[in-house]
Amino acid sequence: MGVSQAPISVVIVTHRADALLEACVASVRAQSPAEVLVVVSNTRRELPGVRMLQLEANIGFARAANAGIAAVAGHVLLLNDDTWIHDGCIAALDAAIAACTAPTLFQPRILLADGSGLDNEGHGVFPDGFVWARGRGARDVELGGRPGGFSGAAVLFHRSAWDALGGFDPRFDSFGEDVDLSLRWMRRGGRIQAVPAARVSHHLGATYGRTSASKLYRIERNRIRAAVRSLPVSALATLPALTLARLGLFAGLALAGRGPGASVGRDARWAAARGLWDGTLDAPEWWSERHRDRAGWQRGEIAMWRAMWQSRARWEDICR
Repeated sequence: MGVSQAPISVVIVTHRADALLEACVASVRAQSPAEVLVVVSNTRRELPGVRMLQLEANIGFARAANAGIAAVAGHVLLLNDDTWIHDGCIAALDAAIAACTAPTLFQPRILLADGSGLDNEGHGVFPDGFVWARGRGARDVELGGRPGGFSGAAVLFHRSAWDALGGFDPRFDSFGEDVDLSLRWMRRGGRIQAVPAARVSHHLGATYGRTSASKLYRIERNRIRAAVRSLPVSALATLPALTLARLGLFAGLALAGRGPGASVGRDARWAAARGLWDGTLDAPEWWSERHRDRAGWQRGEIAMWRAMWQSRARWEDICR
């Protein structure tokens, strides 16, 4: 018997409210979810057939998503405004919920909107807390394994899982809020299940660009914050060495025109370095959060390492 079959509501966060949003809303409305709520930051917009939650300022993705999810009932499919869902997506997610025996986070298969292959099917985890998209750039094929992290571009939260986690930490703003929530969920013994039949297309980088300085700064700063909060102590003790090893790997691959660092410019590299520094300065605050979180942990140090290994970043994705 599966977990409770509450209806699926859809929450879409936007601050542009442009043609991409219209396409996203149209794809969702065609599949009759319980409710469609669009969270609009710093602009006024009305769309027929959906409820609009108007925010007076651009308060960041994490806060906006929290506000939207708090305003709807049931399980929640959270979408970026630069996505659209394929026919049968909500039905496939509904079937996945029905087959589950415990609260779970569900990761749709996200395709690149230009048709060139996969964006991701969740994230694989590095031992320093960095994550990389599972299947990024690959053909639309079966990946196998289980994600260690979900993608904030499209994810279904079982309502009881969302409530247990308390939502995104608003201090992450954007980029890394999904990593933090994924690692906190892993610590609580939760799992993330890929649902390949639930398909979503994504205009990757439509808001911040794929490798902009602003994006890489936030990724590295927030990665340190999430790592201090949730990784095993033994990983934190070797975090500088693990991070240097990862960056060295990326640099070596970039020389061959491959891997995550291949298209990163000088300004973006300096921004990533500043993010690492600022995240390190923030470490005492997140160490305190770690101690507050411990009461809800179901995975100890060894179990956490085991879970991270089982959901590690795939070598073929890193090298592509």
